Amino acid sequence: GGRARDYVFTENATAGVNAVLRSLRLREGEEVLVTDHTYGAVRNAAAFACRRSGARLVVASLPFPCSGPEAAVEAVSRALSPRTRLAILDHITSETALVLPLPELIALCRGVGASVLIDGAHAPGTIDLDIPALGADWYAANLHKWYFAPRGCGLLWAAEAAQADLHPASVSWRLDEGFTEEFDWN
Repeated sequence: GGRARDYVFTENATAGVNAVLRSLRLREGEEVLVTDHTYGAVRNAAAFACRRSGARLVVASLPFPCSGPEAAVEAVSRALSPRTRLAILDHITSETALVLPLPELIALCRGVGASVLIDGAHAPGTIDLDIPALGADWYAANLHKWYFAPRGCGLLWAAEAAQADLHPASVSWRLDEGFTEEFDWN
């Protein structure tokens, strides 16, 4: 779904997540929310961003086995606060294959003023996707897993409003020439 100009290629979902985290200007006292099902590399990137800025990493504990979508919504709801600046949510969790109820979770996050980054590493090729319709700010995914593209094929989608300050994790040529231009050079 969506417009081509809202998508860029990345090496993988983790590279897309890092681009978002390195582009955000987190401040001391703000919080970044992840879950205890968050992929380790993504959690490490979030912890690194928090450590550098003085923000705090908050981990929501999802029940497993999960009795239903409402259990995940309740767990994230308990972990959100007015200080939550960013929530990083999996579309399909890596180790447990839970499909999180993103529309409900994104609405909760919006309710406290948090931006939302989706780690969709396992979604392309396994479920029908309309990424823009989810309502997140960013969506990072792999194409080398269930989409069967070669390794090193990932994507990052960004809502138009979230593109101006978004840069690749490795800044190179074409800085400030636009969202797709900066990522295309890499």
